[in-house]
Amino acid sequence: VSQYTGRIHLYSCISGTDSRPRPLFENFRPEELEPLDSPVANNRRTLNSIMDNPVCRNAVLEFSKEWNNLRPVERKKLTGKPLQLPLSVELCFLNESINHNTGGLIKVGSKRRHTPLYEISQALPPNAVWKKVYLRSGNGKKEKEYTQGWTMNEPLCKLCQAPCKSCNAKEPEFFEDLFCDLECYEEYRIRTSNRSLRQELFQLENGICTNCHLDCHKLVVYIRPLSLAKRREYIEKAAPKIASREKLLEKLIKDPTEGNAWHADHIVPVYRGGGECKLENMRTLCIACHSDVTKAQCAERRLTRARAKKQLKAIMNGLKNVQNNEQTEANDQGISKIQGNVFEDELLVKVPGSAYCSGNNMDGGGDEGPSTSKEISASTNSV
Repeated sequence: VSQYTGRIHLYSCISGTDSRPRPLFENFRPEELEPLDSPVANNRRTLNSIMDNPVCRNAVLEFSKEWNNLRPVERKKLTGKPLQLPLSVELCFLNESINHNTGGLIKVGSKRRHTPLYEISQALPPNAVWKKVYLRSGNGKKEKEYTQGWTMNEPLCKLCQAPCKSCNAKEPEFFEDLFCDLECYEEYRIRTSNRSLRQELFQLENGICTNCHLDCHKLVVYIRPLSLAKRREYIEKAAPKIASREKLLEKLIKDPTEGNAWHADHIVPVYRGGGECKLENMRTLCIACHSDVTKAQCAERRLTRARAKKQLKAIMNGLKNVQNNEQTEANDQGISKIQGNVFEDELLVKVPGSAYCSGNNMDGGGDEGPSTSKEISASTNSV
């Protein structure tokens, strides 16, 4: 698909024969791909058209169907490249950035909306140092100071720390001259600036809500020159979903700007790890649809917190029960031990004059034991 005209160009690549895709020198606009068996389409095709081949015709129709189902950001990534069905596989084969996966999410997940400037750059190579760089874009403008990694005599990209090879790399004039390519520059801007993120998203989706398909940009342009009463009247007619929300409606009527008509929304929410993302995880939502999504997410988070509190309470109660059981067992063991000692003490009966008690006699009468024993023995012998 041409990035300049949007026309679809046909190529052929036979495995084992062609080393690279071979052009068939036939192209057409996407809107020309009506059902090719209709009378209108038959009249448009020339007799020697490759579309007369049923195999090619089916492949082109399937390509058109998959292409129309892609998001604008996905089409941008595939534009200008030879493609093969299915297009989902082509998206997986694209080289992703160092930090993000195919869905535009940071690989480790993040709950921050933006990356701090001191964290976004990769670590410097061992032989590199940070240097101050001054830019002045335009006559009489004040110089701006930035930091950039340098090796011995070569500047490094502010994002990935790869060498910058452009002609202005050593004497940069604009901010984009501090990066190795346009992809790193765009990723840096998107991850560090809300404004840049909205601008890039607008270039792709043109301010059209991906949910209700309301053209928010067209709405703002139309109502801006109108009076307040006319603005309200037109919004109630063209965007009844927005008109049903009084606070959002009043804000848009008083200040008809893009920011009051549509928002850049995270597809995977920030609280689920969708922060610090690229455009693949962003979508355009009108203020009414964004309000609905936000309410649903708040309800979901509220329910999650309630479940977490309930689980924590159950765990704490379980721990308390374990501690109480251990304390009860310890008390029972102590009582049993005391009762056992009392029982043993009751068996130790002191009999005066007994040899069994002589060792326990603590009153100084230990000398009586042997004499008494002898007396008992003598009396026995006499008997």
